[in-house]
Amino acid sequence: MTTSLSPSNTLRHGVTYARARLYLGISGVGSVVLLAASPLYLLLPSWWLSLSSDQSVPAALFRVGLIFAFVQLEFLTFDLIGGAWLVRRRDRASTFLARWLRGVTVQWVVWMLSAAALMLAARAGGSAAALAVFVVVQVLLAAGRGRMSRVIAKLPVVPTPARIASAATQAGLELSRLQVVDCADESFVGGWSGLTARTLVVPARWALLPEPALAAMLLRRRLAATSGAHTRGVIGAIGWNTLGFVVSLALTGVSPASAGGVIALAAAMTLWAFLGVLLLPTPSRAAVFALDAAATASVGVAPMRSGIELLDKWQDDEPVRSAGVETVFHPVAGRSARIGRLAGDANGVKPWHAHHLARHALWLSWGALTPLSRVVHCDVGRPALWAMLPGD
Repeated sequence: MTTSLSPSNTLRHGVTYARARLYLGISGVGSVVLLAASPLYLLLPSWWLSLSSDQSVPAALFRVGLIFAFVQLEFLTFDLIGGAWLVRRRDRASTFLARWLRGVTVQWVVWMLSAAALMLAARAGGSAAALAVFVVVQVLLAAGRGRMSRVIAKLPVVPTPARIASAATQAGLELSRLQVVDCADESFVGGWSGLTARTLVVPARWALLPEPALAAMLLRRRLAATSGAHTRGVIGAIGWNTLGFVVSLALTGVSPASAGGVIALAAAMTLWAFLGVLLLPTPSRAAVFALDAAATASVGVAPMRSGIELLDKWQDDEPVRSAGVETVFHPVAGRSARIGRLAGDANGVKPWHAHHLARHALWLSWGALTPLSRVVHCDVGRPALWAMLPGD
């Protein structure tokens, strides 16, 4: 495990690491949107696939599975750039390929299980039954977020380091709720797993933080749970995706009872997820600021500032962002903006603050068969970040 960053935060032609990844994410997301919009506009699912539920389930799922496999290969170029080139620590090609194959295989399996459940439900009880199944799938993904992150990327659980244990005690966290995992990707920050913040996943790397900063960051996590901000983020994300499911079925006019219906639904839900990428970062940033202020009221500015600065350096290492870039692309505010508001509203988290709303919506969109969650700039090509995206 290493704390070092790349020798320079500036790549060729003066482009920063953070901005290069942003351009990659914009390209990847744009490609996904075009890939999803084209078949809907051209009505291609009705050309390629049956829209009839008379086709057997195995035959329909076989065709769906082939398309899902093609989608994984379609974005290999973006994954190679984002996971093997635009990273601070480069692995051997064989290591990257093994991790990538594991990650996309798990995603393919989740998609296929979701597709099968939606298809069977739609055939048995129509769109209402499919909608109910989709909600259940999202709840399961939210409940198993921590476990799924380990399945996707093989993150071993390790004994809790003494420094993390000490800081957790200072933060008022029960040690029994901690799960420390070893992750080679320095951008992995863990987070709460479960609808009601059951288990707090913490990267072993955090033991390298100064103890006051570590205690402050863990206090933020505790406040996210006790204030209900985490649960509101998950429920809000489920609500957002469920609304998209209803809208997608209404606009496409098809049902996931058929192979063509499943692919049309996946394409429509990808466009809905893109809308969420544009709209959900704003309320997500509000929750970040609120938790920062609440934690600062308890521990003071210095530990919070130190923690924010160090964690950001392990991620984008982008001290200042323009307001326009932050508004559209970043659900977690930049470190200068966060530090500037640490001594702001100290009255605590409000009932409308939903922590990581945008991040949860992307993770739970796996149940909607959309690839958008893994081509955004923060995690493209990095399977360790697909379930627990980088954050605050």
